[in-house]
Amino acid sequence: MITKLSPSQALNRPLIRHSLELVDGFDEKEQTIRKLGFRIGNLGLLIAKQATSELSEVLPICPIPFTAAWVLGLINLRGNLVPVFDLHKLLQFPTQETEVEKPMLLILDKGPASGAIKIDGFPIHLTFTDRDELTTLPPLPTVIKPYISSGYEKDGKLWFNFEHQGFFKSLATQLAL
Repeated sequence: MITKLSPSQALNRPLIRHSLELVDGFDEKEQTIRKLGFRIGNLGLLIAKQATSELSEVLPICPIPFTAAWVLGLINLRGNLVPVFDLHKLLQFPTQETEVEKPMLLILDKGPASGAIKIDGFPIHLTFTDRDELTTLPPLPTVIKPYISSGYEKDGKLWFNFEHQGFFKSLATQLAL
């Protein structure tokens, strides 16, 4: 049965809920968690539920001289200067030769704490259960490893909880070449 919700009910519903699932003939109650995720190469990153996020077409980017190649520059987002990072370059992932969806900017947080990441395509909504959670994390790129707390496997792809605020602060200390 599908329950219709008003827009305010839909927006304010909890992201963690219980569902009944039939497993091997037995009903099992398990927790499901909904997250918003995006991919950088083969790395799936999940945005924290309390984080403010915004998706934008690639705006004009003002380059910053004498910075690392993975710093694309700054954008003016409603009067705020927001740094734009290319995580493909930072993580030294190979450039994708295939044509992907339209490149987008994913802006995380607001004001001086905000940062933008260039992504290929749109973020996606994912639902995980306790059974999807990884018991151990696989090897991760050194630069991002301290900002990954846990992960999930869904449909053969790995997704990791990403602490973007600490990550952006660490990048601020590395901006110069």
